[in-house]
Amino acid sequence: MDYNTLRQRWDALEAPASIYEVDPSLEPLDDTVELARHAGMAIPAREPSWSEDGVSMRLEHDAHTLTVYRPSRAVQYVDSSRWQVDDGTSDMHISDTEAFDAAVREASRVGLMEQNDFTPFRVTRLRASSCVRGQSPRNPRVIDVGVILKRRLDGLAFEGQGGNVVMYFGPDGSLTGFERVARRVSNVRAAVSGWRSLDDVLTETEDHLRLRRDSDFTVEEARAGYLELGRLQQQTVIQPVYVLALRLGGTHREPAEPERRIQHAIPAALNNVAPLVPSAEPDIPQTPRYSAE
Repeated sequence: MDYNTLRQRWDALEAPASIYEVDPSLEPLDDTVELARHAGMAIPAREPSWSEDGVSMRLEHDAHTLTVYRPSRAVQYVDSSRWQVDDGTSDMHISDTEAFDAAVREASRVGLMEQNDFTPFRVTRLRASSCVRGQSPRNPRVIDVGVILKRRLDGLAFEGQGGNVVMYFGPDGSLTGFERVARRVSNVRAAVSGWRSLDDVLTETEDHLRLRRDSDFTVEEARAGYLELGRLQQQTVIQPVYVLALRLGGTHREPAEPERRIQHAIPAALNNVAPLVPSAEPDIPQTPRYSAE
């Protein structure tokens, strides 16, 4: 994407947004034990016994395991007797629309949605097949379906490994597992005072990667959203970011060198709380190097 085209699209990414505090409490949802019961765990009426390690708490009963991850307060449930288990014959035939409907229905029933806005994002299918050494796999079958629901806030989608609910279904269409990585927001730390300019973002991206646009990389897409990290990462604020889809190589790429693509996230608000990743020391002063002139 050339600079002028990118600049035309840049202004459209701006939207009303805020920087939010993350609720520091360990409990990911109102009643984690009740959540597990809704998912199918036959937890005894007495006080459940949790096992703990440095990063997680686990509640186990028969083949069922409920895990709460301390850094993110993410919650994960798996029925290991059925989750991604191949019975040797089953083949799931379910459309994306049917899978999305089932995921929203089950996530609401179990209690994973709360007051958050989640929208259908992607359906994944786990396949199994038989094969003979030296021959291609035969008779592929779908044995498990995973449905990703992406979180939205202020009309913006979430970026990163978090900000989602994933629901898993077995061949009979029943729930076999789920994962929610969607941190609770406690309050607004500050409204976004303004959005960073394209020139500023490109300059910081070049300095961080120690590469130059066009000669070393090309921007293929730019989007804005809220960043949420994965289940093993701590995060104190939810704030907006720009995400640049970059193709590395450019005109300096050797013919035999394969192209690489990366997603680069960078704080979007003028009053952002902190850099998302440490910036490399720039080899030249950080002054704008771009102009529409």
